Amino acid sequence: MESLQSLSKKVAIIGECMIELSGQPFAQQEQRFGGDTLNTAIYLSRLLPQLAPTYITALGLDNYSNHMIHAWQKEGVNCDYVLRETHKLPGMYAIEIDPNGERSFHYWRNDSAARQMCEHPQFRAAVEYMKSCDLVYLSGISLAILPDHGKMKLLAALADVRNAGVKIAIDSNYRPRLWRSRQNAHEWMSQLYSLADIALVTADDEDLLHGTVNSSPDVIAKRLSNVEQVVVKLGKDGAQWFELGQSGIVQGNVVDNIVDTTAAGDSFNAAFLAAWALGMPMSECCHWGNQLAAQVIQHKGAVIPETYTRSLTKLMDENL
Repeated sequence: MESLQSLSKKVAIIGECMIELSGQPFAQQEQRFGGDTLNTAIYLSRLLPQLAPTYITALGLDNYSNHMIHAWQKEGVNCDYVLRETHKLPGMYAIEIDPNGERSFHYWRNDSAARQMCEHPQFRAAVEYMKSCDLVYLSGISLAILPDHGKMKLLAALADVRNAGVKIAIDSNYRPRLWRSRQNAHEWMSQLYSLADIALVTADDEDLLHGTVNSSPDVIAKRLSNVEQVVVKLGKDGAQWFELGQSGIVQGNVVDNIVDTTAAGDSFNAAFLAAWALGMPMSECCHWGNQLAAQVIQHKGAVIPETYTRSLTKLMDENL
């Protein structure tokens, strides 16, 4: 295993981050930003600052975009390949909470800069950079937001990157509203999975995508038999991993005070990939994924205070 001091891996993460509005319409609202892959990039950077993961997306030239990039850089995320679109803005979503505490989401992303990422003149440079990495991570959302010609370009780019010897890690993060139909999603996601070396999926997402109910991890892994390393995340029950005919279950952490499950899967992926970058076996990668996810769900919001991830970094270092 590599030590934190000698870590030499390079990781790139592809995705979308949007402006978040939280509160009642036409009343005082909090402004944040959020995105599944961005959450993973931040947690990965916190756990392994030496890694400085590179985030690949597209934003505008506006002050909202400037603020987002500045915040990511403060977290240690490399923003050299955040592509800037002259005539586009970041996507936006609003979280509305009813009197019973139920959340509903409203999205404005159809004309966002991130949707045009693969059309940007500098996207080819980003692809060349990815060829120098050890691993590229993305989710089904990273693919779903793109128009069809953008999806084709991204898949072709990933194939080039993989042919250069780079590992590809994928979380399906299936969101039905981003696809024309389940069949349409299945067709595109099948192409994405065909390029994967690591699949980090949730049982619920896989059931939604395939129209099944309560599929066992073994059934899900069989569907992904072309993928060398598969992890099926099982919430409070932990995770089950599959690799080269071997399998194991890593029990989840007992959490008595669940506050917010937002980004549980994103944070699991970050800690899993941190352990992977350090050369740990699948069982240990899942262990650390469970550890971070258990911390995250005890706090409000997708990205929790850094003090909690700092303590996990110390624990990981002590166990090397």
